[in-house]
Amino acid sequence: MDIFQIVAIGIVGGILAVMIKKENPTFAVMVSLAVAVLIFIFLMPPLAGLIALIANITGHLSSGQEYVLVVVQIIGIAYVAEFGAQICNDAGEGSIASKIELAGKVLIMGVAAPIIISLVEQVVAIIP
Repeated sequence: MDIFQIVAIGIVGGILAVMIKKENPTFAVMVSLAVAVLIFIFLMPPLAGLIALIANITGHLSSGQEYVLVVVQIIGIAYVAEFGAQICNDAGEGSIASKIELAGKVLIMGVAAPIIISLVEQVVAIIP
């Protein structure tokens, strides 16, 4: 699936949602959600390839593998939070979307905390 097909699905879904919104706003949100899930499903094979590539690269590292895992977790949290927030924004729930974004940021900080602590410890060890 290339980007043109994904964009075409998005445009058709968006137009359909706009046309339906006047008659039945709830169904329009469901159409938007269905299109988003469909696009996400189409992205699964390339995403699986990227995960395999990262696993391959990580397997060749002699050290620092835990850092690669943390970076992948952070990227995953960011994408999932953005996806959820955009769905809520599309549904007209901006306040829920902002809470999802906040939760994503807090979770990212939680996942990154061990790396930040390790970095600070290394800097402190260098400074006499």
